[in-house]
Amino acid sequence: MRHNPTKVHEEHERKNTWQKLLEGVRWYRPGTTPQEKKLLFKLDVSILLFGCLSTFSKTLDNNSLTNAYVTGMTTDLNLKGNELNYLTAVYYSSYLALMIPASFLLTRSPIQRVLPTMEILWGLCTLGCAFVHNIRELYVCRFLLGGTETVAFTGLVYIIGSWYVREEMGIRMALYNIASPLGGMIAGYLMTGTYKGLNGVHGMAGWRWLFIICFAITVPCALVGYVLFPSSPNNTKPSWWLSQAEIDLANRRIELEGVKKFEKKIEWRQLSRVLKAWPWYCFVFAWILFDENQYFGTTPFSLYMKYTDHQYPVSKINNYPTMSKAVTIVTTIIGCYYADKTGDRFLPCLVVTSLTLISAIVLLVYDVSEFGRIFCFSMSGAASSMNPFLMTWASDVVKDDPEFRSLITASMNCIGQCFLAWVPIFTFPTVDAPRFKTGFIFSVITALLHVMLVIFINYLQKRDKKIGKIRTTNEYNYEKNNSKY
Repeated sequence: MRHNPTKVHEEHERKNTWQKLLEGVRWYRPGTTPQEKKLLFKLDVSILLFGCLSTFSKTLDNNSLTNAYVTGMTTDLNLKGNELNYLTAVYYSSYLALMIPASFLLTRSPIQRVLPTMEILWGLCTLGCAFVHNIRELYVCRFLLGGTETVAFTGLVYIIGSWYVREEMGIRMALYNIASPLGGMIAGYLMTGTYKGLNGVHGMAGWRWLFIICFAITVPCALVGYVLFPSSPNNTKPSWWLSQAEIDLANRRIELEGVKKFEKKIEWRQLSRVLKAWPWYCFVFAWILFDENQYFGTTPFSLYMKYTDHQYPVSKINNYPTMSKAVTIVTTIIGCYYADKTGDRFLPCLVVTSLTLISAIVLLVYDVSEFGRIFCFSMSGAASSMNPFLMTWASDVVKDDPEFRSLITASMNCIGQCFLAWVPIFTFPTVDAPRFKTGFIFSVITALLHVMLVIFINYLQKRDKKIGKIRTTNEYNYEKNNSKY
């Protein structure tokens, strides 16, 4: 059988173009071997697919509460006052109370079974929301939902960090993080379609059907996890999906990356060392400010649409707030790509915090056109992209200290959520809709503090590099490039 040289050449060119594209967006680092690319493809299918689906389904289900609230739930369950705020607080109270026990569960049980099982339980709790008869039953469902989410973020980030090296994580973490705003966007469109097509079917309100549909989406996500999701490289056994040679390759890659395995418990001496250094205080405070700043582009946006004098139809009440999620996706992709390409974590953070500050100021003034308010609510979605920006920046600053890295990222998430659980009750109470004057005064203050803190962190990082406390990116890459598998 004769081969056509022209056709072979064209196929080779297409393959080279595809490889260059993947390397251009930092999907592969330069010099990645064919064996590594095969391994990365399998990891992307097993880890990234489940991680994105899990995050997507959880955000979809969570945002459905707000969409249901503004689309009939208030009337059917006779909700009054700030009960939407209290439902959010109940969710976070169980999330925070069970976070430590859940961490023990991750270390003592097969993580590749724990995460999909919790996904199933999450789906069942979401389904329960479709059949509640009063606010008390809804409180119970929200409390259980918070408990089932405790292992999701920590477990997924841990597994992603266990298999991928630093240069491969940026674009993948961006993809993982945009699954959240994407879920928020779909929730709005899904509520609109459900209200139009299923409201009243079999005697059930459209918002009840929304939770049933969310359950139907969540269960297949869990099944993907049961089939494909792995444990950490040093605990994974060969399977039909990952061979022993690929597992060994993954372990060698991580060892050369300098990621240490925790062979002992973190001692008080290590904790006291962390608490004496500036990164813990600065990044934890920055995360608290991020959690507060990203809030006003979520539930308050939907409440504004429902209670403003313009009397928007149900479709616009649910669809307009999705614009802030679209802004989150765009700023996350651009910011993560820029940061990976240049190594500069400061500029994306500065741009995003500045946009948040401007949006909060305009909404506080309030005396602008309706278009201006909708635009600023939408632009406030940029604040949510600080999630991957801050996490990767903090990891970069303490990249040579695994104990420090573990403690600082856990502290950021835990302490930030502690404040998010109760602060919006007082800053953005439901009864203040649509004006939220107190909330926007608070948002202007936190956004301004965030801008100042980002500048201060950048100054401290540059200072430490000058005196040799932090290795520069070029020094780190030089050491790594002179190592061989």
